[in-house]
Amino acid sequence: MKNRIFVVGARGIPDVEGGAEKNAERLFPLLVRRGWDVTLGGLASNVRGADYRGVKLVGAPDSRILRTDKLVYYAHALRLARRLRPDLVHMQGLGSAILLLAYKAMGAKTVVRYGSADYLLPKWGAVGRAGFLLAEYQLRFADAVIAVTPALADRLKGRGISGNVHVIANATDTDADFVDEVAPVLPAGRYILAVGRVTQQKNVHRLVQGFNLYAATRPDVTLAIAGGVDDPAYMELVRPHLNDRVKLLGRLPRSTLGPLYRGAHCYVNSSIHEGSSNAVLEAISWNAPVVLSGIPENRDFGIDDRHYFDPEDPQAIADAFARVDAHRDAFVADRARFPTWDGVADRTAAIYRQLGLEPADG
Repeated sequence: MKNRIFVVGARGIPDVEGGAEKNAERLFPLLVRRGWDVTLGGLASNVRGADYRGVKLVGAPDSRILRTDKLVYYAHALRLARRLRPDLVHMQGLGSAILLLAYKAMGAKTVVRYGSADYLLPKWGAVGRAGFLLAEYQLRFADAVIAVTPALADRLKGRGISGNVHVIANATDTDADFVDEVAPVLPAGRYILAVGRVTQQKNVHRLVQGFNLYAATRPDVTLAIAGGVDDPAYMELVRPHLNDRVKLLGRLPRSTLGPLYRGAHCYVNSSIHEGSSNAVLEAISWNAPVVLSGIPENRDFGIDDRHYFDPEDPQAIADAFARVDAHRDAFVADRARFPTWDGVADRTAAIYRQLGLEPADG
């Protein structure tokens, strides 16, 4: 029976920061429950057990030599796949598709989750951009590509890749997905919440500038940012705008975030580059009012224009917060309009079946 799935491209589960990791944490245990045999190859530093909710976990060594950590990880994952001989390799991000043709040469079916066009970020430089473009070119040879937004599917179509592309967005969560014995300390008083790593793509420096404009006449409000500092150089651009009303909460386990969303005056996503933001969907899951940058991937959520702002303009960000003050309930999106993780699992399993695989109970 062909039901063995090997996952590469998620650094680990559970509670590992990142969109590919969140998607893997929610999706693959549901596929195991549907009869699929799933092994996830993550980084050894993020693998804290032999399995997670039925998903078998194996770790690749970490490397910090000349920023080769991802290449070492991808190469080790290929070695693991050669040993495990999976029927299908599910790649959780564009970067992991750089070895797509090698997986196909092994005889495995290939599915790639296209979560974002990473090469658009200037931090990667010429070599990194070339690697992502090489990976993207190979998507035309994948058995299936899962684009998480219509905008990303359109980007691929513009590159001549369309016949194997499926659009499956990320999903909302249930309250049970956030149960954890250790809850975060909530900011005192009224706070605006942002969740995500402090990076250029999250546009944190303009977010803080916009908040400072808004907060100038509102002494009772703070900005809370839950996310690790992954780019120290970018942090130096953010630092001049920080003050005691901007709270950097650091990296928090995903399972603890529910109370933060629930207590927020509103949630803000100010990104200049995204896929289908899991944090936005988490905020919607907890009925937090949301305001979002007006980039195409955020527009694909399909909510009213009042939720969106120009991420390049700090004053537009400040104005969005003021709109929430005036009509807070109008900024709560209807969670029933969005996919569920069970629905995502069913659609993913349907792709596997189309490729000739069958689950153990199928």
